[in-house]
Amino acid sequence: MTGQPFFFTSYAVRRADSPLVAKFHARLQQEVRIKRGRSAPSDGFLDTVSLKLGSGWRPQLVDALRTTRVLVALLSDDYFDSEWCGREWAVMTERIRRATPPGGPEPVAVLPLFWVPVNRPLPGPVSDLQYRTPRLGDAYADSCLIDVMRGDSRAYHKFVVELTDYMLEISGTPLPELDAAGTGAMAPAFGPVGAPVTPGPPGAGAAGTPGASEVAGTEPVAVGFPQAGAPETGTAGTAVSTVPPVPPGTAVPMSPVEKREFIELLLESDVCRTRDAWDVYMESIHSLIRPERLNALSDGGGVHTRVTALVNAALRRRTPDVLRAVADAFAEQTGEEEARPVRGRVEAAVAKWPAT
Repeated sequence: MTGQPFFFTSYAVRRADSPLVAKFHARLQQEVRIKRGRSAPSDGFLDTVSLKLGSGWRPQLVDALRTTRVLVALLSDDYFDSEWCGREWAVMTERIRRATPPGGPEPVAVLPLFWVPVNRPLPGPVSDLQYRTPRLGDAYADSCLIDVMRGDSRAYHKFVVELTDYMLEISGTPLPELDAAGTGAMAPAFGPVGAPVTPGPPGAGAAGTPGASEVAGTEPVAVGFPQAGAPETGTAGTAVSTVPPVPPGTAVPMSPVEKREFIELLLESDVCRTRDAWDVYMESIHSLIRPERLNALSDGGGVHTRVTALVNAALRRRTPDVLRAVADAFAEQTGEEEARPVRGRVEAAVAKWPAT
């Protein structure tokens, strides 16, 4: 690859499936080259040197990350434990932030895909995003990318073609490049619990540039695919809530233990019994908070991930309206008697809601 890459494949290095990652990357690059032709950058960047297991970034990787237009993130449990994947996510988040005019739409630049099933709650910077869209096909909606690859070849072809088309759609809005020093010093958006943030001063990616912790505290940037049925706002129709998040450092109305117990209440209820029941529940929530709308939520990795994403999104708001809608929609679907414990938890949280 020479020059600026069109896309960057971000993944956690794992010996078991690295050949399949390389195969997917090559297939996606082929489709991009077919669609973009020779007059525009169409190469992708894939790190095959396992440098993420070492202590630093090669200059080639830094240059690719600070100039690429699209980050294709292959999600797995290992991905969220990787400091290097967290850095790649943080760099693109910062570039998106710099490209967003005051009060204007945010360009989409990160496309997260479930490479394998994710069996854990998603990290804060990732938890209230949409990862599945009907345009990628039914096979992916019910599975993960690695299984689509190894399954029906027609379904895999549709997935790659539709993904490429979406990448081309969002690429019309340019992203500013970062300097090499700022890119290499960016603090990770996520990674191992308790992992040290090595380069850069506290709270900064480099001199004069905000780090991932600062960026993650702002209104979520436009990442991922537009939610089905969502109003078109911004460059690629990404659904963005007009309800501002709770500022960083503000006390939350549920302790970690209380939040975990609340999530368990929802998981044990009828709203989580089937996918159809969950879809009806989410539609009820959206109808109750209109005209506001949640940022598109995670739609994969199992019901625990979906419920955790919903609760996290509700607790981040400046007002308790979304959390109240969680309880009201629950009562609509299950009846007031079953909803009583959920309402009790919600009202207790509302009583502790931070003053705005």
